[in-house]
Amino acid sequence: MAVIIAYLMVVLIWTTTPLAIVWGGADDWFFAVAGRTALGALLILLVYYWYRWRSATLAFSFRVEALRVYFFAALPIFGGMTIMYWAGQFLPSGWIAVLFALTPVTTGLLAYLLLPEQQLSWRKWLAIFISLGGLLIIFVPNLSLHLESLQIYAILAAICSVCLHSLGSVLVKRCHVQLPALHIVIGALWFSVLGHFLIAPETLISWPQLSDRAAWAIAYAASVGSVIGFLFYFYLVRQVDAMKVALIPVLTPVSAMMFGVLFNNETVSVTMWIGTAVFLTGLLLFEWRFKRRT
Repeated sequence: MAVIIAYLMVVLIWTTTPLAIVWGGADDWFFAVAGRTALGALLILLVYYWYRWRSATLAFSFRVEALRVYFFAALPIFGGMTIMYWAGQFLPSGWIAVLFALTPVTTGLLAYLLLPEQQLSWRKWLAIFISLGGLLIIFVPNLSLHLESLQIYAILAAICSVCLHSLGSVLVKRCHVQLPALHIVIGALWFSVLGHFLIAPETLISWPQLSDRAAWAIAYAASVGSVIGFLFYFYLVRQVDAMKVALIPVLTPVSAMMFGVLFNNETVSVTMWIGTAVFLTGLLLFEWRFKRRT
């Protein structure tokens, strides 16, 4: 039951995250992601000390093996999330959700390369090409004329973001180190804070002028997206195989697109719906477990 609840919560959080990225980064995209990460890192410490006070929770580990897990877990945050916030300046939230749904494909490819027990059948390769065809149907007819070149770069950046997210989850799985999900999130967030500080140390000291919507979006992304979402996410990474976790983004694009239409005045054309249907068909084919007849 705990796994089911965690799974549903991650689906709900990831449905709303693309819109939080677009709103939060509207005024200053780098501050949005750095502020989100820093605020999330502070909030997660409160959660940790609350757990320590309530029960005899294991002490936070600084062993080399644990630090390696924290570093790999930071790849989706420091690497993937930072790139996605930049891309969010030029892409509708629905597009971000669809691109993030590439996670099963990229996770499967990376697991095939890095995890010896993973294999890719001809059916999965066919599913990959179907999904890529769906992306072409979505994006090619719907690029904005005045943002076309920037949107192409943003789409490529978003794909890189997805690859980093998948790489992080596969490498965490590959470590075979049993750590509490809370510890993994703490380590990942603080590694990410350090990375953002090294890139632009003035960002968290000199705050830009933010609209109320951007400020609330950053706060939501920090508390719900970074803390609650990643706690559930890394709990699932430890409890189930990487491919089942990667199926979560397949469930979110349509609902995320509807959120964008309802709350951000985004438009969804017929070709976008057709492309999304083709794209999700490929992803479902990629994930479907076919039973052999006996």
